[in-house]
Amino acid sequence: MKFHLEHRFDAPLEQVEAATANPAFLESTRLPDVGPPKVLSRDEAGDTVTLRVQYQYTGSLDALARRVLRSGDVTWVQEMVIDRGTHETRFTVTPKVYPERFECGGLMRLTESQGVTERVIDGELRIKVPLFGSRAEGLIVPGLRSRMKREAELLDEWVKSHPHG
Repeated sequence: MKFHLEHRFDAPLEQVEAATANPAFLESTRLPDVGPPKVLSRDEAGDTVTLRVQYQYTGSLDALARRVLRSGDVTWVQEMVIDRGTHETRFTVTPKVYPERFECGGLMRLTESQGVTERVIDGELRIKVPLFGSRAEGLIVPGLRSRMKREAELLDEWVKSHPHG
């Protein structure tokens, strides 16, 4: 299932991009039904920053999710490769349990116009479980959208309260 998200920030692109790559910002975010994120690694090489962040779902799982997962451990690692030259970030999400059943990734682009930064995220989520996959995707994507909206609100608050990084 494809997803598309757009967020606007009243801050310069460089400031929004710096916050996105800042472990202090990432670990300060509190998202619905998700425990505090943990930055596993941050590597910088020229214009490229690669981040690996671990998340754990703390909400309740419906019967379908329990059947598909056969585990209560819903932990995943999001890897982001930020290209500060093109202002594009490629991301992938890999679950701890049954990674072969799940594909999620996409591209985030930042553009700026008159001091306002727009973030556009295009991604795709695929659950590779016969009979249940598309239904599971339909249950997961609304929560993903909701958490990304909350993350954008927190990012907007961060850049306003940390104008120099």
